[in-house]
Amino acid sequence: MINLRHFILILGITIAPVILAQESNNPTQTDEKKSARRTWLIATSLPKGITSPVTVLAGGELSEVRLSKRSVGTAVKVPKDGLVQVVKPILAEDGTETYEVHASAIVPEGAKESLIILVPDPSLNSPLKFKTSVIDLDKFRGGNALFLNITNLEIGVSLGQKEVVLKSGQMEIVDTGKFEGAKNVTVSYHYRSPKEKKWNLISASTVSLKSAHREILIFSYNADLKRADYHGLTFFPEKPLNEN
Repeated sequence: MINLRHFILILGITIAPVILAQESNNPTQTDEKKSARRTWLIATSLPKGITSPVTVLAGGELSEVRLSKRSVGTAVKVPKDGLVQVVKPILAEDGTETYEVHASAIVPEGAKESLIILVPDPSLNSPLKFKTSVIDLDKFRGGNALFLNITNLEIGVSLGQKEVVLKSGQMEIVDTGKFEGAKNVTVSYHYRSPKEKKWNLISASTVSLKSAHREILIFSYNADLKRADYHGLTFFPEKPLNEN
């Protein structure tokens, strides 16, 4: 006759490998977090008819994201296919919900963290409102600066020892070198028409770069000033990737 205590012990030894095998064959929550990808959205401006927050569709899930030209909103989880869209939900007559797509971007498979920049373009066919650019944040590291020219002019940037000329529609990431904490550098911005040789000064100053921050400057045309102008924002993820 089998002792009850021995029977329970044998049963436990028999079941344990099965449980361990099941755990090894299924991804854990930790593994899911490690493989998770996320992206942030900013807009250079909001065109007529678009208000913040906007609705973002990714992987069949809808979320509301604050869209601003001065700051970055909440991160969006990137689905396997990488497709992230700004949409307007529309209820059809039969009660089904469809979506009017205002912007669409594909995040590259290798980009664990990325930034989607939305640029309004009136030449696009409705309902599309934005052109999109996707920046892999692994290539846009902390301490670096990204410059985007959405004017019809040429923009000249002098940042420390680096000099860059941006043609219309061009975007450039300036590597400021490795450093810890903060460092001060001189900076100046200029503009000119493609037919001109002389540069016109927009501004010049000394700025403090921080190793944990990514600086973004967007150059646009100021109709009141009748010249190029710019606005900037500082971007840094609110949490490390695996803490979501």
